[in-house]
Amino acid sequence: MVCPWPFLVVMDSTEPLLPKFGKTIAQALSNSVSGTVQFDNLPPKVIMGDTVRVKITQKEYERGIADCRRNLHGKLTLNKGDPPLTTLVLKVKLSGLWPMLKNWTVTPLGKGFFEFKFNTIEDMRKVWAMRLVNLMPGLLHFYCWSKDFTPQHQTQMHAQIWICLLHLPQEYWRQKTLYEIASGIGTPLTIDTATLERCFGLYAKVLVDVDLSNKMFESVMVERKGLVFPVSVQYERQPLFCAHCNALGHSIQNCMKIVYGVHKGEPETAPSKEGYSVQKANTKGMANTQLRHGVKHQPSETEFKNC
Repeated sequence: MVCPWPFLVVMDSTEPLLPKFGKTIAQALSNSVSGTVQFDNLPPKVIMGDTVRVKITQKEYERGIADCRRNLHGKLTLNKGDPPLTTLVLKVKLSGLWPMLKNWTVTPLGKGFFEFKFNTIEDMRKVWAMRLVNLMPGLLHFYCWSKDFTPQHQTQMHAQIWICLLHLPQEYWRQKTLYEIASGIGTPLTIDTATLERCFGLYAKVLVDVDLSNKMFESVMVERKGLVFPVSVQYERQPLFCAHCNALGHSIQNCMKIVYGVHKGEPETAPSKEGYSVQKANTKGMANTQLRHGVKHQPSETEFKNC
């Protein structure tokens, strides 16, 4: 039967519509490899209040760690306005950069993190030695593989910052020399056009990728044959970084985790009108602020010393 209205074809019940993606439960079970697992050897579950606990086999977990000995973690950082990169596009780009590497895989972990598995230990070490790959757009940082890694618990510690190498003599303005000097601060990415064209010689400007959890040096000692001299470094638009949280976005002076003591083992504190923190922890026989007979009681100097 031919339907005279094409838009009604999808409503024709003579031919069932099959899902385009996914598998049915029957299809998934038919291709299941769970036959290798003995279900009678599964650990018993232990219900503890609102949680359930199971104990896994330690030897199997250690085999899982051994399977990851050729792995690396990677973090993809995109600037504002950069188009997103899918895992397939990422693999195509890296395959063009690593033509000598074979049989490597990449697994997305979420929040811009990836796990790379290489065919040999030597291949893994070659990539790890790069530390960073400029994908244009996007920067891919590589980290040593670590167990119990979850992207939700990772913080952003890298940022791209323009640095100015002040009062640098002109004979040091060759591209390779500038990259070598800037490497003392971070990973050099590119050189400003005005610096390459030597429009002015007050400073050389280099874009570097910096790990803000490390110390930000104000100078770099440059060494060559017969001479060692310092080069002053000035940072442009250095982002706020909290050394307490190891996270971007605020300074340690404005860290709420310090002000209110949300870390385990730290007393809960809150700022007072005088500017100092008043501890809220209970003491023997009193609190920091009490109500006695309906009148607000201010603790005496002796009581403050006993807190």
